Amino acid sequence: MAIDFKKFSDPEWIKQQRKKREEERLIFEESEKIRHKTVCFTGCRPQKLGGYDMKNPTMLKLKEKLLEVIEILIVEKESERFITGGALGADTAAFWCVHIMKEKYPHIRNIVAVPFENQDKKWSAEQQAWYRKMLDKADEVIKVDKIENYKDNTVPIGEYSVAKLSRRNEYMVDHSRRIVAIYDGSRSGTSNCLYYAQNRYLGHEIWRLYPQYDFQLDIYYTPS
Repeated sequence: MAIDFKKFSDPEWIKQQRKKREEERLIFEESEKIRHKTVCFTGCRPQKLGGYDMKNPTMLKLKEKLLEVIEILIVEKESERFITGGALGADTAAFWCVHIMKEKYPHIRNIVAVPFENQDKKWSAEQQAWYRKMLDKADEVIKVDKIENYKDNTVPIGEYSVAKLSRRNEYMVDHSRRIVAIYDGSRSGTSNCLYYAQNRYLGHEIWRLYPQYDFQLDIYYTPS
């Protein structure tokens, strides 16, 4: 296709391009303001957190630590948006801890980013009931496989694929300034999530809780 070089000297075209760039700049700045107030969570599944009983000693200790960390993020870091991935284990614990903190800090938003609509398809009836309750209580539910930049075009929208689990994590990382990671160091979806954050160069703060050390907190930064 031939390039129309004349338009590059057309005052009206130049004006439109400047307006377009300014609009893009304002949209980017606004999205960055929102991102800097957003925290996402990633972490272990139930088998590494004492099992599927949400009231087991390990899970209760995690919830206690999460409540402490979330309050610090709200009060000291002015975080207002909290995104969890809706999975069993650390995600579920984080969601309900944010839900509890909303009683004290009603301005915060509790958001669930699900990789696909039928995430709970193979869960037990009780797990499905709690999952549906979580989605009902959330301030916003984001279906990541419907978002253009995060789609897996090899599988229908709403259905399972491993790629969609990674895309969900990528979405959360891309839209957050801080990441709370409940992570024991093993190879997992959480390790992949943190690797992705490390290579995004968005200057994330990683708030890592170590399950094997009573959820001791370590804070470090990714490149920007």
